[in-house]
Amino acid sequence: MPYLKLYNSLCKLTIVSICLIICAGGFVRMTGSGMGCPDWPKCFGNWIPPTKVSELPLNYKEIYSDRGYDKLDFNVFNTWAEYINRLLGAIGGLMCFSLFIVALTSRNMRLILLSFFLLILMAFQAWMGALVVYSILSPFKITIHMFIALLILCVLFGLYRITNFKKSEIKINNIWIWLGLVVSLLQIALGTQVRESVDPLLDVFNRNDIINKLPFVFELHRTVAWLVLISNGIILWFYRHLFYNYIELFLIGLFTIFLILSGLIMSYYSIIGFAQFIHLLCAVSLFICQFSLILKSIDLSNLKFP
Repeated sequence: MPYLKLYNSLCKLTIVSICLIICAGGFVRMTGSGMGCPDWPKCFGNWIPPTKVSELPLNYKEIYSDRGYDKLDFNVFNTWAEYINRLLGAIGGLMCFSLFIVALTSRNMRLILLSFFLLILMAFQAWMGALVVYSILSPFKITIHMFIALLILCVLFGLYRITNFKKSEIKINNIWIWLGLVVSLLQIALGTQVRESVDPLLDVFNRNDIINKLPFVFELHRTVAWLVLISNGIILWFYRHLFYNYIELFLIGLFTIFLILSGLIMSYYSIIGFAQFIHLLCAVSLFICQFSLILKSIDLSNLKFP
């Protein structure tokens, strides 16, 4: 059996599954469905969530009062949005476990250790997801949750590259890509803090008044947006001779434009949910493209399978 090809194909599928999880998480935040399931890993005490309020105990508001249900009502859409997000997370975990099993057949200690590290990260991510629920969507824990997802993607892209015979290296000075990557990470961290400042304000103010009520981190986020634009502009200019050879450069330009546009739409149109969703996906996609270029500029030796 061609274990190398199998592992590499599984890597691609796992990358897709993790990206779907991030999209689902963004959708959950966009729709405010984060507390659709007030417990973890079950949902309202069941493995299959309820579809109507009559399936819940009459005193469910009292039971889950410490999760905010003294003020919330059961919403089937929010519940199933969060539940599907968890199902996708479980599928992603199974995919990572499959990678570890295939790695064991390689007898390559480097691949086994990296695959085991990936499995540990997925387990830690699941545990962090539980902490997010039980902390009633703590901004700090949500930020950690997001960064672990990005770390998982980085590990997967690295595993995909070292098990792929079709190497595509760039012999360049990658300092500008590293700069863009650091700026992207900073902006994502600030963005998660801004996002978690919005929900409490919506309970008090009209959506049209939210922008003026946001804390200082929002102004910092908008300021760093200029660094995002400048750093990625430098990347496109400095590596313009490679523009037609690497799709990442085209995508960096595209995602930067949509990132800025979605940010402007949120600033001038009361932080509408759809713009939030696009903003998050563009930020993550920009980071992925930058990291992919970093990998291609580093000399990584391919692994050998028996």
